[in-house]
Amino acid sequence: MRTKEPLTYLLGQTMKMVRYKLMAKFKENNLELSLDQFIVLHYINENSASTQQDLANHFLRDKSIVTRQINTLINCGYVERTQDEEDKRKKNLKLTMQGFASFEFMKKLSLQVSSELLNGITQEELEHFETIISKIQQNTGFKECLSCCQKK
Repeated sequence: MRTKEPLTYLLGQTMKMVRYKLMAKFKENNLELSLDQFIVLHYINENSASTQQDLANHFLRDKSIVTRQINTLINCGYVERTQDEEDKRKKNLKLTMQGFASFEFMKKLSLQVSSELLNGITQEELEHFETIISKIQQNTGFKECLSCCQKK
């Protein structure tokens, strides 16, 4: 089975276009956060008492990159870092009230964009697409990256 373009190209181009659309919606609503920052806020919201190491492991990123992202979110007032009660070396991350409110607003905008992107797509097509995407994700071999995304 072959497509005209490699799957990696199609997925990359599609994600780039989705990212531009979402970022335009954020900018239209005076939000200066990036898609990556939105995704980090989503992870922290879904995983209470998460640490920077948890984020680095989940997103398969270097801990220094995650630290910079978290520091930016802390400086913006969206995230706070607190010392773990049981292990004083660990620093837990949680959304501030401002961070939670901003995340909820961005999530609402993200759902609007999702709705626009799904215009003209039937429920059956969407279910088929989700099944295919799930299989592709599983085939990557990086199942640990899916842990928070599969919570429903």
